[in-house]
Amino acid sequence: MTIKTVCLTLSLLAAPLLMQTAHAEAVAPVSVQNQNSSQSVILDMQNMTCAMCKITIKKALQGVDGVQKVSVDGDTKMADVTFNPQKTSIEALIKATTNAGYPATVHQSK
Repeated sequence: MTIKTVCLTLSLLAAPLLMQTAHAEAVAPVSVQNQNSSQSVILDMQNMTCAMCKITIKKALQGVDGVQKVSVDGDTKMADVTFNPQKTSIEALIKATTNAGYPATVHQSK
């Protein structure tokens, strides 16, 4: 086998690998854009009576896939949640808090 034949064979074998890499690079910016997408909602919480309620609600919301940030205020009985709407929904957030014993509704500003 000559060096020319070996080089040709290697280049033919490597071509599919290089094509997959190029394809992966072209797709990456789209998924990065999706990860940066976020939405916020303020939920009015029911049944909050103590400091443990605040911790339980925060953990329930953080357990929902797509939740990026949670802040629970025991004084106002509200939870401020930032999430990726492509991974979860407001309904899923409400379901998580309801399952933890704290039904919620979307806060309506007056």
